Amino acid sequence: MRRRSWLAFGLLAAWAFSLTAQEPVPQSSFGESIDVRVVNVEAVVTDAKGNRVRGLTAKDFQLLVDGREVPIEFFAEISGAEASPSPSEAAASDPAGLAAPADPRGRNILVFIDDLFSVAGQRDAVLAGLERDLKLLGPEDRMAIVALGMGGRPDVLSSWTGDQGALATALETARKRRAWGNDVLAMRRSIQGEQELARLAEEDGSLSLYRDGAGTFSGARGVSSFWSMSPSGSGVDSRLYSRLLKVPVAVVAAMRTLTPPPGRKVLLLVSGGWPVPRLMVPMMTEANRLGYTAYPVDAQGIDMAITVNDASQSGPSGDTAWVSSQWEHGVHDGLELLARVTGGKALLNSARLDALGRTVEDTSQFYWLGFTPTWKGDDRHHGIRVKVRAKGLTVRSRGGFSDFSQSSEAALAGYSTLLLGGDPKDKRLVVEMGKPAAGKGSTMTVPVTVMIPVADLSTVEQDRRWHVEAVLSLGAMDKYGTYSDYMEIPLRLSLKEAPKPGGLARYKTSVKLRRIDQRLVFTIRDPLAGTVFWGEAEVRP
Repeated sequence: MRRRSWLAFGLLAAWAFSLTAQEPVPQSSFGESIDVRVVNVEAVVTDAKGNRVRGLTAKDFQLLVDGREVPIEFFAEISGAEASPSPSEAAASDPAGLAAPADPRGRNILVFIDDLFSVAGQRDAVLAGLERDLKLLGPEDRMAIVALGMGGRPDVLSSWTGDQGALATALETARKRRAWGNDVLAMRRSIQGEQELARLAEEDGSLSLYRDGAGTFSGARGVSSFWSMSPSGSGVDSRLYSRLLKVPVAVVAAMRTLTPPPGRKVLLLVSGGWPVPRLMVPMMTEANRLGYTAYPVDAQGIDMAITVNDASQSGPSGDTAWVSSQWEHGVHDGLELLARVTGGKALLNSARLDALGRTVEDTSQFYWLGFTPTWKGDDRHHGIRVKVRAKGLTVRSRGGFSDFSQSSEAALAGYSTLLLGGDPKDKRLVVEMGKPAAGKGSTMTVPVTVMIPVADLSTVEQDRRWHVEAVLSLGAMDKYGTYSDYMEIPLRLSLKEAPKPGGLARYKTSVKLRRIDQRLVFTIRDPLAGTVFWGEAEVRP
């Protein structure tokens, strides 16, 4: 997730920490958290005619992780509102006697709305369909709604709820938000016009007017720039690429931050059109890791950058119709990739208008398989494949998951807090910012004091002292929505007496930042308890 292009205005130097009113502790670690995880896999089984197959048991499946078969430790068949079997019922109906560790009947549908690339009319048609089909949600279904605007920080329009009235109000609010897709269309048409002008100049022999001394098209707006960002020829200019990069960060933050109730996790992703398939990699990685099945929606329908005259042209000669077609092909390729890897379906063309109904129907019957990894979080991607032993049947499921370490988990959680904020009850860090001092060039140095509630952290008594271990992290986001790299510092305290309720440990540091308005988010992670506290501050030079 940490792409350098996203961090251009981030932190410019390492932290310098000093501890006040505390003493250093021995360097050996005093404890280790117990990591118990279950990876759940939803599988849809169909016959040769595409009909759903019911009545299978755990013994009918093979679950392969990294090419090796692993035991299926949890199993349930889910069909509509039918109750999943209790352990005793499972033992009677299934020879394996396996029951799912949580009730998977309820759907948790995270609706993510892209306002950056969506045209208002196209987006609103999709949202109207979602509102119309809210009646299809069951009593145990929940929905949350998030929208991404130009600032780069997603807005939570509704947290998890089954209240259809509240969801309808949130969708109405979403339709009133500004959409920026017309700006994208204007930019694309401008680029297409420049390309056509260069092509005509080449045909009449005056191409030299459009070349610089090095023999390339002059300026950042030439044909070379038009194709430079996309080897597949989808035509993503650098003027659009920075906007594209905000999307995966925001989608991942929404999945991580909005923790759903128990049940199946579904991502209904309303896309305004992202023509770079590789953009889906961070989203499908996080969706697989968190167990989300993705149903991406192409809100744009027909590509509006194609005019009536252009539509009659075709071929790889560089005309605008072929470029526009490649854009739409890139959009569809990416959405289908995201759906295929996570076990969902891409909702394209007319299917976008009843996206919720199709999603509800597709997630109404499936098999729930679970296993426990034998390794700790290793920051690796692990392939998953589900097979059915009977011939002639097809399985659709997610293709893998990324098993993040605690350190990577904390960094990703920090990015999410930076974008969406954290849980208010966990906002326990008090942060005091000193007066910024101008540094070299466009930088500034800011003194910071972080007051940490040590009584809320795990302590271990040893040799008449109380030891505390924690991890302090910081991320920054400037007023243009550009993010810093997330920095992490391990902290160890040794106290002469047990922490008292309300007691604080003061940490002083200084951070070097670009001289621009910044929002800083600090987090403290307790490795033993697995809890995370956070606080925030703003810097205005």
